[in-house]
Amino acid sequence: MQRVEIHLKDEERDYLETLSSTGVCQVRVLQRAQVLLALDQGVLDGQISAVLNLERTRLWRTRQRYLKGGLAAALYDQARPGRPRQYDDKAETEIVALACSQPPTGDSQWSLPLLTEVARGQTQALQTVSQATVRQVLQKNAVSLG
Repeated sequence: MQRVEIHLKDEERDYLETLSSTGVCQVRVLQRAQVLLALDQGVLDGQISAVLNLERTRLWRTRQRYLKGGLAAALYDQARPGRPRQYDDKAETEIVALACSQPPTGDSQWSLPLLTEVARGQTQALQTVSQATVRQVLQKNAVSLG
């Protein structure tokens, strides 16, 4: 595999040096900045990996990300979409409204299992709701069962 040289622009080099000297960032960003600075100076991959205690694949990935997407792509991870929400705002509103209402007859106050059971039976959208989800919705909306 042929080594591809990296030549940073002056403003990129200044930014990376400032980032490395202040040290107020995530460790992975700092390591990537140090890798880019070393690659710009022509330091060999083996020396960089030995000094920074990094795998060579991390060096290769950082170099490729810089060549394909520039400095921001090399330093920072792309945002990940995450898992889509299972319950919409309407379903969450129903849970909160239920928690703020009077508990069923025979119970003095709502408990998490009771609230989950009643919510499951109330609407089709909440048939599969779990206690953990109900707890998270209540916590997000600052609703206490006590």
